[in-house]
Amino acid sequence: MVSSPMRWTECGAATCADTVIHRTAPEGVRRARVPAYRLRVPRHFAALAIAAVLVLAAQPAGLAMAVPIAPTADVHGDDEQDRYVGTGGLLLPASVDSGTRRTVAACADCAWRLTSPCVLSPLGHAFDGQSPCLSVVRGCAAGDQLLRGWFHGGGEPWGEIGLVCIATSGPLTVSEVGRAARDRFEQDLPALAPTAQPGVGIVAQVPVVFGAGQVAGTTRRSYRVLDADVELTATPRWGWKFGDGASLRTADPGGRYPVIGVTHPYRRAGDYSVAITATWSAAFTVDGLGPFPVAEPVTQLGHLPVRVGEGRALLTP
Repeated sequence: MVSSPMRWTECGAATCADTVIHRTAPEGVRRARVPAYRLRVPRHFAALAIAAVLVLAAQPAGLAMAVPIAPTADVHGDDEQDRYVGTGGLLLPASVDSGTRRTVAACADCAWRLTSPCVLSPLGHAFDGQSPCLSVVRGCAAGDQLLRGWFHGGGEPWGEIGLVCIATSGPLTVSEVGRAARDRFEQDLPALAPTAQPGVGIVAQVPVVFGAGQVAGTTRRSYRVLDADVELTATPRWGWKFGDGASLRTADPGGRYPVIGVTHPYRRAGDYSVAITATWSAAFTVDGLGPFPVAEPVTQLGHLPVRVGEGRALLTP
């Protein structure tokens, strides 16, 4: 156990005072130090602020005094107070209740912000004329930062999420994790290996058997991406362009004879270039939240040359 000073801001109704305390905490737990922030103060409060500073200077050493501070009128927030601002699904840590985590993560069009833990800011009715920060005495794991979360969506006013521990690298969003998981899945996929049968002696009017060289059905993968546990499921579909103007889109990958899920007869002899596209549509869960759709499907392209000859009829006695 270690003991070290911690500074936080103790706030009442439109009043704040910096206080220093000593508090013990386990080794490896980093205390959140709340830096001072500048508030935008209307002009008619300037004289009051100056007078308050003079009063503070006249106080004996060690005596704490609350100084009135007028809340800013900037409803968009102060850039110095907003650590992170964004839109789309935000992934909150497991310390937040599961209902809030699911709501915030699933709202793709909602706005969110992460601010200093103790800050006067008129983001919405959650303040209700009072400071949201009566005291901040809480530690995060080493490498994390303590922030206060806010959420705004569906025409509702800003609401407070509460105090959350966020990695110093910044918050994670659903879209970021989805892109990272998609990239991993794309690297894991087996390549297309299209085939046509018979390998030689293909003749017009006789169906050719095609195969994608892949397996039908749902594919599942587990990944660890961006320090998050991801479970991804993907379902393929195949599109065939046979080179003679005909095409086919199917969930059947075809195969080698006697599998005849994908066949096509050519009406005329000639050389054809067959194009095949595999499209994998995926969804994922992250840290128990979801499922969320992967925004962009994974596609694979393949080509196969096919030479078709002219069949001749032979009469035998």
